[in-house]
Amino acid sequence: MNDNFYKQLIQESPIGYAYHKIICDDDGNPCDYEFIEINAVFEALTGLCGFEIIGRRVSEILPGMGTSEFDWIHLYGEVALNGSKKEFVQFSESLNKWYEINVYSPEKFFFICYFTDITSLKKTDEALKKSQKHLTNILEGSDVGTWEWNIQTGESVFDEHWATMMGYTLEEILPNSIDTWLNFIHPEDLKASDKLYRQVFAKKIEYFDFESRIKHKNGSWVWVHDRAKVTSWTPDGKPLIMSGTYANITKLKKSEEELRESERSKSVLLSNLPGMSYRCLYNSDFTMKFISEGCYKLTGYKPEELINNYSVSYNDIILPEYRQDLEETWKQSIRSHQSIQVEYRILTADHKEKWVWEQGLPIYNDENELEALEGLIVDITERKKAEKNLLYLSNHDDLTGVYNRRFYEEELKRLDVKENLPLTLVMADINGLKLINDSFGNAIGDELLIRVAEVLRKKCRSNDVLARLGGDEFVIILPKTDVFEVVEIIKNLKEIYSEEKVGAIKPSISFGFETKEIEEENIQEIFKKAEDDMYRHKLYENSSTRSKTIDLIMNTLYEKSHREMRHSQRVSEICEIIAVKMNLDKDAINQIKMIGLIHDIGKMGIDEKILNKPGKLDNDEWNEMRKHPEIGYRILSSVNEFSEMANYILEHHERWDGKGYPKGLSGEEISLQARIVGVADAYDAMTSDRAYRMGLSEVEAIAEIKRCSGTQFDPEIAELFMEAVLRKELNNKCE
Repeated sequence: MNDNFYKQLIQESPIGYAYHKIICDDDGNPCDYEFIEINAVFEALTGLCGFEIIGRRVSEILPGMGTSEFDWIHLYGEVALNGSKKEFVQFSESLNKWYEINVYSPEKFFFICYFTDITSLKKTDEALKKSQKHLTNILEGSDVGTWEWNIQTGESVFDEHWATMMGYTLEEILPNSIDTWLNFIHPEDLKASDKLYRQVFAKKIEYFDFESRIKHKNGSWVWVHDRAKVTSWTPDGKPLIMSGTYANITKLKKSEEELRESERSKSVLLSNLPGMSYRCLYNSDFTMKFISEGCYKLTGYKPEELINNYSVSYNDIILPEYRQDLEETWKQSIRSHQSIQVEYRILTADHKEKWVWEQGLPIYNDENELEALEGLIVDITERKKAEKNLLYLSNHDDLTGVYNRRFYEEELKRLDVKENLPLTLVMADINGLKLINDSFGNAIGDELLIRVAEVLRKKCRSNDVLARLGGDEFVIILPKTDVFEVVEIIKNLKEIYSEEKVGAIKPSISFGFETKEIEEENIQEIFKKAEDDMYRHKLYENSSTRSKTIDLIMNTLYEKSHREMRHSQRVSEICEIIAVKMNLDKDAINQIKMIGLIHDIGKMGIDEKILNKPGKLDNDEWNEMRKHPEIGYRILSSVNEFSEMANYILEHHERWDGKGYPKGLSGEEISLQARIVGVADAYDAMTSDRAYRMGLSEVEAIAEIKRCSGTQFDPEIAELFMEAVLRKELNNKCE
């Protein structure tokens, strides 16, 4: 091989190469070295080109290579002069690198150096030493120990930490046997560890982490965390040596258990809270990170569908008209670090709207940065319905459904402004309502009120206010309505209610109105004038209405019992005969005829089953029947033209001897008209057939009248009546 081959080999070598000539001082001692030849790797080590190095001294190119304890110049000189070989490691301060240097002299006064850069290796070695020292410090100051186990021999080595952790000394637990450890491990954990070791032996895993319980000397269980690794293998690929560390994690496990218990308690608490508890991010969608089980009942979505917006974001189920207000509320809460309480509506998965109440709080981390929003959302739909219903009830009449007096008074204040002029108030009053209630019962009267309210509501515009002031009175507030318009409105109302009927009753309504045209007028004065106007009309209309109502009452009674119709007609005729015999004037005779005709008007309030009962009445039924004079009195006393007759009707079952009813009057305390009706009523009752008996004959009835004269009947009236019967005046009249 020629020189060119060797030169090429040196130049391509991965190791730095330098050929030196020794330079001696005057005493013949080496003082420096001259570069004769170098390769490219050495150039790279120094950062210089070949022409910058060749012919120059080493002290110029590699200053600071030596130290006071190690002078490489003299070391190199020793090698060059003696022809020996040297190998050492040295640090170059100028290059900040470590080198492994091999030196030998091929001939006297010349030597070759090979430089290998081991800086990375030195740094790794230093880091490893530092790490080992750090780990040693940690282990010595902690509850962590180390172990090693020869799988084939079963020999195991544990340090003192392991024994101390278990409350023993190393001598007590025979540290050289793996059986010692197996005897201490919890049976449940032994099964799990056995499974892991089988995987290790099958070379399925090389290292693993394992937690187990080890029995302490005092009988308690110590939790241990094992981190193990196979560090040596047999030639046939089986694990030979395992080593690892272990740490006492009992406190950690206890903390974890306490945390789990806390989380379980929290979960139970949140699951049993009404509604849905949540934790979410503050963003445009309110991205949920935690939702309690109450989510499904509240929204129709399962928690996992809303968490991280998996299927739908919570913001999407909030009705659009509430989203901006909720966003602003949260912004204010975040700025002020205050909780929120807000109500809004959501749309559930099955497309039902619900009212919800949300109480929430912004959560901040240790750096006072917003971390999340937490809170509770509760279904308040039923409460909202109740509030709406309560508001409705507080503003509306519970019978008719129109507004009540309280709402009317508030609205009147609100509407009494210049912009609503001309402002008209219309008063409406149902004629004869008391008479209808007394005669037909409150149920019929209530139905009449409801029907009238419906009629009035039909003609009300959207801005009008219809209210029931109480009893039979209604009022309508008509903003921006003049006299001509209100006259037309009332005319239309009369046309509508003229076609209405409640049973056989046609409602009659008296109207009155007044219009406020200038701002200075007092609205209460306007109301008073409208009321006065209504009462004037009522005065004209009421008398006729009540008379029609009396006729209606009697016709209704006759419809209930045809027997009562015939009885009333006969009593009226007998009363007329007696009045004529007594030489009463024409007006008195006509009055007594009317009294006889309506004397049983109070039977309108008696159950139809009692009126038409074919047999005798029992005690309860008889007591009910005895109420009809008082009922008749109530009916007639409310009608001016019948108010006098009401007293006669009340007394027609009183007796001359004071044993009658309802007041127990006697003699002339009883009105003459009532005494006449008493005789006529008794005679017709005695001579009329009943299902349970035949009527008495004329002779028998006269005998009974005579017998009761002076006790039940006024003797004078009884005498005159008997004369009329004997003279056949009664028969002639009835024919």
